[in-house]
Amino acid sequence: MTSSFTDSIQAFDQQLIQLVYRSRSLIEGADYEKLMATCLRNNPKRGITGVLISHSGWFLQVLEGSAANVNSLFKVIENDPRHSDFLLLRFNAVVARDFSDWSMASIEVDEQRFLNIANQALQAEGVAMSAVRDFLCYGKWID
Repeated sequence: MTSSFTDSIQAFDQQLIQLVYRSRSLIEGADYEKLMATCLRNNPKRGITGVLISHSGWFLQVLEGSAANVNSLFKVIENDPRHSDFLLLRFNAVVARDFSDWSMASIEVDEQRFLNIANQALQAEGVAMSAVRDFLCYGKWID
């Protein structure tokens, strides 16, 4: 392997990315609180930020960080028995984090907002993440 190839791979591993997925949650109550506590404890060590959006037993999660760290965490999440029915909605390089202030924020939304955020993420529209970030900052939806 040439040095430039190795450098290219390592550069990609350090590239800032945003991954968005949807899954069915198989937990609630105290188990949900334990999950959030684990995220809040472990994500800063991994350089991961993001938000967990929930609605009626479904999760939509945004993970941000280096490609290597986000990919590694996503593999763990995919194998976690607390989730099922995974759908990767978005995986792309970003210039800046949308959720840099949160190692893992958590919000619950109504069905329509959940579907709108998921559809916009699937279409790679940054509008959805901006709206979620604004809600976290201002405590209300700015439509």
